[in-house]
Amino acid sequence: MSRSASIGFLLLLLVTGCNQRSTVVVPAVFHWRNGDPLNYSEREAIAANGVQRVYFKLMDIGWNPANGAYPVSAVTVPYAWRNYSGKAGAWTDSVEFVPSIYITNSTFEKISDAGVDQLAANLLRKLRQECPQKIHSVLLDCDWTATTKGRFFRLTQTLNDSLAVPLIATIRLHQFAHPGKTGVPPADRGMLMVYNVGQVNAPGAANSIFNNEEAEPYFRRSKPYPLPLDIALPAFSWGAHFRKGHFMGILQEAQINEAGSLGLLSGSWAGTMQVTNEDNDRLPELHLGDVVRMERMTPDVISEVAQLARGAVNNDTTAVAFFEVGTRAFRSLEPSFVDSVCRAFGPRAVRKDALPFPTFTPSSEP
Repeated sequence: MSRSASIGFLLLLLVTGCNQRSTVVVPAVFHWRNGDPLNYSEREAIAANGVQRVYFKLMDIGWNPANGAYPVSAVTVPYAWRNYSGKAGAWTDSVEFVPSIYITNSTFEKISDAGVDQLAANLLRKLRQECPQKIHSVLLDCDWTATTKGRFFRLTQTLNDSLAVPLIATIRLHQFAHPGKTGVPPADRGMLMVYNVGQVNAPGAANSIFNNEEAEPYFRRSKPYPLPLDIALPAFSWGAHFRKGHFMGILQEAQINEAGSLGLLSGSWAGTMQVTNEDNDRLPELHLGDVVRMERMTPDVISEVAQLARGAVNNDTTAVAFFEVGTRAFRSLEPSFVDSVCRAFGPRAVRKDALPFPTFTPSSEP
C-alpha cells in the first residue's frame, strides 16, 4: 500500500469516527469465473482477508433462437459450502454463500413475458438442485435498460415471491443516479457496482474501470437510493485492445499475463503496451503493432472508489464486496488494506466462529 493510500485511509477513518457512522460492514468478495469452482489461491485469499460472504456466480444466461434463454456457462458449487455426500462444507457456517446469476440485457430484448416466467421456473429449479441447504441470499446481475426493465423486473418479482431468502439486484451507476428514469427493481437489496464508468472503446489514456472525475457526478443525489445498498468495489485489471485506432475488445488479466510471459508486449505495464511479437498458436488475437491500454486497480485507486462510494450507504448493515477474488489485483492487496477499506464504511461485523481453511485437495472437488 502506497504512502498516499495510507494517508487517504487514515483521513477516511478519522471522518468515519467523527460522523459516528453506525453501519456494520460485512467483508465480501465476488467469485465470477467460469471453470474452476474455487482454486487454492482463491480460498487462501478468502481466509487471509477474513471474508464473511462470497457472491458466487453459478451461471451466465444468454439467448439464441433455438434455445431461447439458456445457460451459456455454469460453475459447480465448491466443496467449501456443499459436501456432495450430503454433509455441510467447511465454510457452511462461517462464510455466507450467495448464488449469483448473470443475465445478458439482450436476453430481455428478445424474450416474451411467457419466456420470462419459464426462465424464472428454470432458475428456481436450478437453485434448488445446485445450492447448499444454507445460503444467505440470491443475486441477479443484469444491466437492464429503459426498454428491458419491464421484463427484468417481472423476473425479479417472480423470483423474489418464490425465494425464502433475500433477493439482491445489481445496480449500475446510471441506474443509481436516475431511479426515476431507469426504475427500481422489486428486490430486497441492491448491489451498487462502483466501476466501469468510462468508455473502454475510446482511444486515449483514461482508465475506464474507474475515473473519479467521471464517477463523481453519479453521486450528486439529494435522496438515498430507494433500496438498501451493498457496495461492489473494483479489484481487477484488464487491457483495452486497439488495432490501428479501432477497439478490438477487452483482454482479461490472464491473457495479458500470458502475453507478457511469452514476450509479446513492450512498454509500460502501468500505461500503454504495444505488441512487438506474435504467437498465433497461443494468442492469435494479438497482431504486430496492436496497442493495449493497461487499466489496473491499485490501492490508491481503490481508496478513491471507497471514499466516493461511502456516500451511497443508506442502511445499518452493508456488504463491501471486492470484485474479484481470483484476480492478481485482489490477491496482491495486503489484508490490512482490505480491512481498512471495509472499516472506512463502518465497523466490521463480528463473526462468531474463526474461519477454518478448507484442507481438501483440488482432486477431491467436483
